[in-house]
Amino acid sequence: MLIPEPIEAALNFPWHVTKGIAHVSLWPVRAIMGTPDMPTTHKPKDGESVYDIAEPMMDIASIIYYYTELRSDTKNLLQKYAEKFNLTTKDIEIIRNAIMKTETMLEAVKQVEQADASTSNVVADYQTSLNQLEDIKSRFGLGTGDVEVFTTYFNILKEPKSAVKIKSDLLLYNDFINPVFRKAFGGSEWNVGNILSMVDRDPTMYIKEIDDDFAKSSIAKPINKLQSELVYAIVVSPANKRVTVTFRGSVNANDWITNAWGLFVMTDFKLPGYTSEENAQRDTRQSYGRVHEGFYNYLFDKTKKGENESCKSKSEEIMGILTDLFENECKGYSLCVTGHSLGGALSTLFAARAATFGQFGKVTNVSFASPYCGGQEFRDHFYELEKKNLIRHIRISNEEDIVPLIPFVAPNGIAPPEMYKHVGMNIRMYNDSHLLFPKCRLFYPKEGSLPNEVRNAALNNVPMGLSVGVISKHLCPEYCSRLESSSEELKKVSVEGLYEDAGITGWSTDLVVKK
Repeated sequence: MLIPEPIEAALNFPWHVTKGIAHVSLWPVRAIMGTPDMPTTHKPKDGESVYDIAEPMMDIASIIYYYTELRSDTKNLLQKYAEKFNLTTKDIEIIRNAIMKTETMLEAVKQVEQADASTSNVVADYQTSLNQLEDIKSRFGLGTGDVEVFTTYFNILKEPKSAVKIKSDLLLYNDFINPVFRKAFGGSEWNVGNILSMVDRDPTMYIKEIDDDFAKSSIAKPINKLQSELVYAIVVSPANKRVTVTFRGSVNANDWITNAWGLFVMTDFKLPGYTSEENAQRDTRQSYGRVHEGFYNYLFDKTKKGENESCKSKSEEIMGILTDLFENECKGYSLCVTGHSLGGALSTLFAARAATFGQFGKVTNVSFASPYCGGQEFRDHFYELEKKNLIRHIRISNEEDIVPLIPFVAPNGIAPPEMYKHVGMNIRMYNDSHLLFPKCRLFYPKEGSLPNEVRNAALNNVPMGLSVGVISKHLCPEYCSRLESSSEELKKVSVEGLYEDAGITGWSTDLVVKK
């Protein structure tokens, strides 16, 4: 249960004042070390500031929670309705195909009529599809009202789907979503506002692929949902010539187990992920460091057979879809990867996978509230990708969000423990209750700088992240609020400008390119 904001602010006030005074008093130290709160960079070009890339990624990372919950609850409603008629999975598919064919034929008739062309053949095809649907209704004992119910469910679950259609679904069928979930994940108005923002930004945006075959509704039935798999979507923005892969954060029991498992052990970051049993048996893959075992297995391990009968890892499934997209309908587009919480960690691991072999040029990763996902060797590999201009990572976190501060060590059982290390440019955001603090600050693991490492460790740890009301600081609404509050500062800073500053990174992009 969330604590009312005025009470939370009052309880946190002494701690915030103490930290604020310490922050101000350490200004001379920061000046000597050359670590300002938010360094200035060359003036960003249109669409190149940190805010300009972070805002749309925040919307996408947020909406996947709500939209996949609508889909999960719709699947439950569809299954319950089908049980009234003792329909099998195959029967449901037959009905779906008949309904979808009829709708496709009707749309074709409308298009031909608008073009003022001959409609005879198209109308005939439409009539045939209607006759086939009548046969299906008779076969399964369905009435016209039943077909309308099934049509509603099938249309919600239809893919690909435009942002405009998703907006319509959320407005029309918001009541399908469990009310506990609606309240816990920002409320109806806030989530609909996110999709409206996406539509305003690019009315042609659409979800090309969404994989939630084994996703389970979260709040209503959290028990016995351990067979869920990770959920991702691929979003295409023609207006911005950008393809975005987004991973959903923690929702069901299996997500939380995945989070917890890496507390105990790391594993080798072997690439590529699982593709076949034959390749797994003669494993010759290279390891690129050590990472959180739970996150790695969730993304790179063998999966259950889906609708396509494949057990391929999610990572390689996504890579295949992206390769096809970039070779065909999305030629010349850029690739972004995003996610919140567990989704943020998965986004960083996948961005590293996509960048390691250089298929897509520069990959931009914008993660929110991400926990640690790798050790020092993984960070070293990430450095190399950054130096080669193959990856850019903006890791956004809220002050006093405890999740980005854990797990800081993997005990590894009887093996020596390993320390987790963050990667990328960390934008730390503060709210108005943090007196004497700026709106946001920058942290980066400057290569080869012990003072910088000490400073980051001193300011990024669990004790410093403790506060009253830790849950609210981790949720998407608070991230959106602080991002908007920091917009003025973040619009002055470009992603490339940060990476071109050797004072921040410890290395020069010019020298790296020349090598």
